[in-house]
Amino acid sequence: MDSAEITAALAQVCALPQGRTRTERLETLSAAAKTGPDRALEGRVLLELAKSYTYAGERDLAPVAYGRLLRSYDDNPAEMGSMTHLVHWYMKWMTWGLIDNPAMPLPTVYRWFDELEDRYRQRGYSLRPVLALRLELAREIGDREGAAALLESALAAPRDSMSDCDACERNEWGTARVYLGDDEAGLAHWRPVLDGDRTCAEEPHRVLAQALLPLVRTGRVAAARSAHLTGYPLVRHTEALRPSVALHLEFCALTGNEARGLEILAEHLSWLTDPGADAAARLAFATGVCVLLRRLVARGLSDLPLGAQTVESVRADLEVEIGDLCARYDARNGNSTVSLRTAARLAARPLLDQLPLGVRSRLPHPTSVPAAIPTADDFTGDRLAEARRLAELGSARLAAAPEEAEAHLREALTFGSAVLPEDHLARLGSQLVIAIASRPDRALDLADAAVRAAARWEGLSEPDVLHHTVVAARAFHRAERHGEAVALFDQAFAGAEIPYPPAELAVVRAQFGRSLTALNRHRDAAHHFIEGARLVEHDPDRKELHADLAWSAAAALECCGQDDEAVAAYRRAAELWADLGRVVSQARCQRSAAWLQVYASGDPERWLPSMRALTDELAALADHSTEAAEELAHTREQLARMLAIGDEAKLSP
Repeated sequence: MDSAEITAALAQVCALPQGRTRTERLETLSAAAKTGPDRALEGRVLLELAKSYTYAGERDLAPVAYGRLLRSYDDNPAEMGSMTHLVHWYMKWMTWGLIDNPAMPLPTVYRWFDELEDRYRQRGYSLRPVLALRLELAREIGDREGAAALLESALAAPRDSMSDCDACERNEWGTARVYLGDDEAGLAHWRPVLDGDRTCAEEPHRVLAQALLPLVRTGRVAAARSAHLTGYPLVRHTEALRPSVALHLEFCALTGNEARGLEILAEHLSWLTDPGADAAARLAFATGVCVLLRRLVARGLSDLPLGAQTVESVRADLEVEIGDLCARYDARNGNSTVSLRTAARLAARPLLDQLPLGVRSRLPHPTSVPAAIPTADDFTGDRLAEARRLAELGSARLAAAPEEAEAHLREALTFGSAVLPEDHLARLGSQLVIAIASRPDRALDLADAAVRAAARWEGLSEPDVLHHTVVAARAFHRAERHGEAVALFDQAFAGAEIPYPPAELAVVRAQFGRSLTALNRHRDAAHHFIEGARLVEHDPDRKELHADLAWSAAAALECCGQDDEAVAAYRRAAELWADLGRVVSQARCQRSAAWLQVYASGDPERWLPSMRALTDELAALADHSTEAAEELAHTREQLARMLAIGDEAKLSP
């Protein structure tokens, strides 16, 4: 193969998904490039081969390809000088792939660390990434003192072009702090990522998973719930993020949400028998699964079917595999750190009896009854009387003094949790929602109370479950916490019919659509906007809502590439706004429809009549309306641009 053929073949190979086929073709190209005259081309092929080994579960082979790349780079500085940044950037990632690979001896890992550090020093790069890699290895092998020192050194080193993005670095710093026993410090590093201020292709996906248990341990249970509701959809079915899925399983297991964990596991059963995962991903996922399975066994569900096996048989098989994987790491590391760390995870006790998530999941009845744990006398009679007294106080103050009512109701729920009937606790939960809803700037508190109220109504009243789920979703929407909002809206609309009148349900669908839009789920958003519009299309008191929903549907349809449907929706929205005398909204919808047609077709007859009609209509109003005059100017300016585009289309061959 000559250079041109290799270049063309490389472009084709790079379009393939990661896997053995891609790697084999790159191996063939690397052999061909080695005998050719173009060293820069050989460097590009070797770089892709090393990356392919890393991402396709063959990290053992990555150093071989990278060693050859470095030799060629050193021997041919003139030809390969343009690859300097790429060579050093991906050398960092190749070296990272050695850290949790039990097949890679520690002396080899340290040699690559030293090679990376020497080359960074020669080029004048900051040692911050090298120190971060050494820190990660220190955590891996259980060197706490070394990890603490390396963390401080890495944080003190300057950032430069070789540094990971801020979001990824914060993941590492926070993980290190939690490893060193400081959940608060870890969460402080993660805060900008959790809040959405720092993002990248892999964050906040991983940090949301890493933060789940530290948030629970530090008492931030509502934030932990939000991290799960927002974070799980980001990692769901993403094979490269198996360890993050495992952390969501572990979170469910340790917060009384085993049923939710079982649902997540059912979606990923194929991962349990996938031989392609590397050792680190395999160990992380198997461990998270076993934490869940142990909890299911403890709840008397050993014989529950799980794929072709049972919960207990899968647990037993996985724990044998976990033991084998840990033994490989211990042999490589020369200590039992990985075995002890994994054993501690598997032996973890629940952190909470139950953290309501707002996501409805139920476990089947246990096949065996766990032994009851005896409890000491808690003076039940006194607690019952006090709980009733507080409940009456709270109910009486609900309308006149919601702040006082909230305090009394919270105390009543605390005192009465073990002594009041379930239906009484559920009513108190609903009253607490009412008390909080009447006060401003309490959206997240309202969401938390509503999720808990929905959980209390479970099994007692389906309409109340749905209502409180919707209340929580709308509260998250108002707080611009769209990940949580969408998760709960999805849950509410997946069940029975929501017990709201059509106009109110249309408003709910509008909010659902806007949260979906914020997550770039435009096709789903369009569906809810259209359904909302349908609910109020014949309601004379909801014309403005109808027009707004039609406009929102048009914009969503445009964003997901359904241009013909979007044009029709924009025109329908324009008609509705015209009926309301809302000239600005009408004009903007008509112009949006016209622009879609301009770019879709060179035929001006599809859009020119409507634009001229809009111009005439606005001209007739302009003398009496400042808004109409402004829209007339915008319309004329955009019409001129549309005509110019049409003329260019006619001239083009």
